Amino acid sequence: MQREVLEKSLGYVFTDEVWLKQALTHPSVDQKKSTNLAYERLEFLGDAVLELVVSRELFTLYPKADEGVLTKMRAGIVSRQNLARLCVELGWMEQLDMSPQLEHAGGRSTLSVQANTFESVIGAVMMDSNYNAARKVSLQLLRDSLDKAESFVQVNSKGALLEALQAVDGCGPVYRVELVDAAKPAGPFRAYAYWHELEVGVGEGPSKHKAEMAAAADALQKKLWTEKK
Repeated sequence: MQREVLEKSLGYVFTDEVWLKQALTHPSVDQKKSTNLAYERLEFLGDAVLELVVSRELFTLYPKADEGVLTKMRAGIVSRQNLARLCVELGWMEQLDMSPQLEHAGGRSTLSVQANTFESVIGAVMMDSNYNAARKVSLQLLRDSLDKAESFVQVNSKGALLEALQAVDGCGPVYRVELVDAAKPAGPFRAYAYWHELEVGVGEGPSKHKAEMAAAADALQKKLWTEKK
């Protein structure tokens, strides 16, 4: 375990290395329930910490959002997919100790293992210090996800358009994005969605991504590709 590397990515220095070692030990290495050397208990704790930290932060950031919207935002941020992605990007999976059998079976690339590892490390910070330290670390690691919280509520029009077009002949859309006003390089932007050189949708937004989402939503409403079939 390269402790310094992980602590640098985490932004936290452990007082007791035992907690970090446990957080990075997969159950396949220690299957004796009596020893508790694997990350399962820390994963349980980390999951609860992340739920509370994200709930409190969203409650503060979005004072007008109702319970349903806040729940969708939180679900997206602490989802297995999002936590797994972060764990891989941070390089923590390279530090995880697992059995040779699981390693050979591709366990290191398993979504659930990646997400569990992320949660267990947060749990380890909690046990090594306190809730405030775990909260600080969690907010630092999830800042980008929190900034994009609204995207977890919105319908993924780009994904829906890709699926609809690929169902026709296997080909997805191509997007072209331009500035609405050349004098304003920071946006807003206008995006065009094309399919086989046919313009199927157009939309505008404050960012390139949101402009593409708007163009995809426009395309889904028009369904111009059905006329070409």
